[in-house]
Amino acid sequence: MVYNTKKSKKKLEKLFLTFMLPIGMFYLVFMLPTYAPDESAHIWRIYDISEGHIFAQQDKEGNSIGTNVPEELIEAKQETLNNYAKLKEMLARGADSGETVNVISPAQAYPFLLYLPAAIIFGIVRLCHIPILWGLYLAKLANFVIFLAGGYYAIKKMPFGKYILLACLFLPMVLQQAVSLSADSIINTGLFVYIAYTIALVFQKEKITKKQLFWYSLLILFVALAKMAYVPMIGLGFMLIFSKQMTKKEKIAILGVGTLICVILVGVNYVYSTTLVNPSAQTYYEAQNVNGTEQIKGVLSNPISFVKVLKNTIEVYGESYLFGMIASPLGWLDIVVSPLITIAFLVLVIFSSMIENNEVAFSRKQKIWNFLIILGTALLIIGAMYISWTGVGAEIVEGVQGRYFIPLLPLLLLCVSMKQNYIKWNHVHLWLPIVLVLLNGITLNTIFQHFLV
Repeated sequence: MVYNTKKSKKKLEKLFLTFMLPIGMFYLVFMLPTYAPDESAHIWRIYDISEGHIFAQQDKEGNSIGTNVPEELIEAKQETLNNYAKLKEMLARGADSGETVNVISPAQAYPFLLYLPAAIIFGIVRLCHIPILWGLYLAKLANFVIFLAGGYYAIKKMPFGKYILLACLFLPMVLQQAVSLSADSIINTGLFVYIAYTIALVFQKEKITKKQLFWYSLLILFVALAKMAYVPMIGLGFMLIFSKQMTKKEKIAILGVGTLICVILVGVNYVYSTTLVNPSAQTYYEAQNVNGTEQIKGVLSNPISFVKVLKNTIEVYGESYLFGMIASPLGWLDIVVSPLITIAFLVLVIFSSMIENNEVAFSRKQKIWNFLIILGTALLIIGAMYISWTGVGAEIVEGVQGRYFIPLLPLLLLCVSMKQNYIKWNHVHLWLPIVLVLLNGITLNTIFQHFLV
């Protein structure tokens, strides 16, 4: 680390790799597999894809028939694999039993692209007869490598706000998801790259090439497929309308046709997801009186009541959303990181927006537009859970977690970042990652102590 730091010549993307590699590996090892939120459901989906099922399996009547997974993956659920002693016992067994259990994954509607790296690893593990528990760690490693590559590229590509992105990538909640087998690992990485690439094109002085438009089109499609709640972030591309580096035809192609294709994809994905029924989720819906159609009717008939629901939700859960986006609670919402550490991370992230000598920055119009995108995405995140997870007529939205807002954090801080108006601090390119590493060390100790019991 010392050698790479000296050779980096203050390039933050290289410093990111230098400090992130060991810290990320500690998270990968210390955080038990299946212990990220809903990770087991995502693992079952990965296993199904690794067997060649790009779409969830259904019978002739359209009912989900699930997939057969090794019984070791059932034993490895967070209820049973919840300490290092159990992990040691399972790893020591060696070969898998060969028995399988049929499961229906709650994550069956997620696009296969979000799981492709891990699914390839699962396929190799099966081919080489490697125990599936070791396969979980190898798949987690694959996601972490993509996170490293994506983080490096995003920081390098950013025309300003490099410190902001660096600080966000070192947040414990970001790291927990990055080294997990949750879809969030690829989603967050992809969205960070999308934000960086969009901003780079907006401030690019040279004419935008066809190659760049091609890659940007793929990123837009990724956002459309990743998660419906993040679709408003496609609006970042509309800043290119005012770019002099694009012709009128290119603007129509990338923004008009691209947006239309994304709307179609989102619509098709939504219709497809409604055909997939999860028995366990259905039981919850019936018990909690969850009915999306009735909930939408209620919102449309009385929008003011929904505004009150939003107000109540923010008052009750606002602080937990903020802390949950940063660091606490980790795992299955049972690893409580010290509030002082969480606040320290928050202060550092805010501080990161004040320490860079930016040669460019968002204009006032661009800031207003991005604030609207942030607001729209946040409302869609909360609104989606109100429709899909909250009982009809409830006064508070249930099911929203702070980690859902992670992709919005760097964009929000970029909006408050200013041009050539910064706090001068000698060697801040070293102090910031060093302090972030130290805080993560304390967080890792909390994780380690949790699983020792």
